[in-house]
Amino acid sequence: MVRNEWLSVIQLDHEAAVSRLNSALGLQGDSLLDPVVPPHTYVGNIEDMVPGECILLLGINPKRNYDDNFQRVNIELPLRCLAEYRQTGDMKSLDDWLSFQNEYFLREERNRRYFNKYGKWLGKHWFEDTVKKYEHLDSNQMVCHEHLIEVDTVQYFSHKTGLDSEKLADLIETDSALQANMKMIEAIISKIKPKWIQVTGKSGWVIIERLFGHGEFIETNPGETRGTEIKWVMQRLGKPLLPS
Repeated sequence: MVRNEWLSVIQLDHEAAVSRLNSALGLQGDSLLDPVVPPHTYVGNIEDMVPGECILLLGINPKRNYDDNFQRVNIELPLRCLAEYRQTGDMKSLDDWLSFQNEYFLREERNRRYFNKYGKWLGKHWFEDTVKKYEHLDSNQMVCHEHLIEVDTVQYFSHKTGLDSEKLADLIETDSALQANMKMIEAIISKIKPKWIQVTGKSGWVIIERLFGHGEFIETNPGETRGTEIKWVMQRLGKPLLPS
């Protein structure tokens, strides 16, 4: 269900797409999307995720780091897989890349600081059985592995996020690379049927409300502090992620 949409994202000329988007969005400095890094598509155990027992985490775009781990798993690994796939046309050429994504929350390279807060919060409020099941391990990590899929509105990396949400919302409706990414996200949603979509950052909500929502959004906060707000809508999402 997701393979064809995933292939449509990774097979794009990402250097040309990044150049086009940097210009259209007026990005500069650390906010520039990096043409060297292949696209980020998703991380999480998508093949074994239980429909309805998971959350989709939607970010704006992935962070470009410069350490050896980043170079190895986000640049060297996907570029090697892509080169072999383009030469052979064999899907098995992409297995290492897919394994990295699917097993991301079990790997040492995972972003512990960023994702553990989601694992802790989700486990405490919605997945207590998973926390108990893995109480002698890193339960935050295992909550993410069993219940979280992460995607981004823009699949290209930058060191800092400086995307104008209104410009980005406009581009999502017209740019071929962003549309391919959104179609992949739609396919993931259809496959995993998340309890809800957790949106990070205020700019993410501009995208959701302008393009995807139908009806009035209401904000609530089930957590104890700011940063765990949820917006929900009385009506079901009435619009597809992309215009038909």
